[in-house]
Amino acid sequence: MLVSSLCMVGYDGPAPGLEIWPAQPDYCKPDIALASFNHSLAMARKADALGFDWVSVSEHHYAPYIMTPNPAVMAGALTQVVKCAKIALLGPLVPLSNPVRLAEELAMLDMLSGGRIVVLFLRGTPNEHRTYDNDPDATRAQTQEGIDLIIKAWTSDEAFAWEGEQYQYSNVAVWPRTVQEPHPVIYGSGNSEESVRFAAARRMGIAFSFAPPETVRNWVKLYQEEAAKAGWQPDPSHVIYRGIAYAAESDTRAADDMGAFFGAKAVEQAKIQQQTLGGPPVVPLITEPYFVGGPETLKGRMEAIRDCGVGVVDLAWGVGNPAQREAAIDCFASNVLATAQSL
Repeated sequence: MLVSSLCMVGYDGPAPGLEIWPAQPDYCKPDIALASFNHSLAMARKADALGFDWVSVSEHHYAPYIMTPNPAVMAGALTQVVKCAKIALLGPLVPLSNPVRLAEELAMLDMLSGGRIVVLFLRGTPNEHRTYDNDPDATRAQTQEGIDLIIKAWTSDEAFAWEGEQYQYSNVAVWPRTVQEPHPVIYGSGNSEESVRFAAARRMGIAFSFAPPETVRNWVKLYQEEAAKAGWQPDPSHVIYRGIAYAAESDTRAADDMGAFFGAKAVEQAKIQQQTLGGPPVVPLITEPYFVGGPETLKGRMEAIRDCGVGVVDLAWGVGNPAQREAAIDCFASNVLATAQSL
């Protein structure tokens, strides 16, 4: 199994929790934000040195918990500090982007990284659609057509015109080309039946976030069935699972640290966010994350999620202050990482 470390770039200062979106800009103090970015880059460098297979970035807007509205910019910085691990953009939100520019930026990143880019193209959550007042009814079609357009832009040897329902371009000719041929490894969302079928039909991987293992097992089964209909067979490396992670010397210590970080207010905030913004019922796996505990517990949970068909685990080190996060990733690397990678 491959293990990925999410470069979260969370704001390490007082700011609204999950219950408020958008977060007012006056909460953002530039010196704290700068220190938060620097620490995130240091964590990415550490993950690379510790032997993680991937370092990932994500896209979110108007919120302090992930300050990367453009994951391509953050990935560009990562190409200069992450020298061995793959750099995974998990992922760009296609409806909020110009897909041709996205194809160009990702090809440029693949060149800068020497062919180490992995991409998960996402539609985004309802609050993200409101970032630029996008039509929420059009986002699924924009995502799916945008992915098809990006793939053609990466693989076409000649300039071409695109006349789609969502996008129209008279000339598309992406420079530079990607280092990886025919293009970087691509994943799509696995959070609905339609998205699973779309990914399987195009021989893309799929990704899940914070879903219960039994739900993941069912989606993976559907994905395998749909891939068979399309004439191919995915393996576990085609399936990503993201979860919040915290490793400590014992379950008791991990639970104590989690209790201090996720109190009753945080649980209520998560519930309010879910009611306001919509989405799957993931609150328990945010306030009571799956990958939290001592080494033996974490090894067992890695084995359990691998048994669901997952081949890539993306760990979000979003608990505690900077020193606690560094201690957690060190503890995981020393006691769990090798076991997980051997599964």
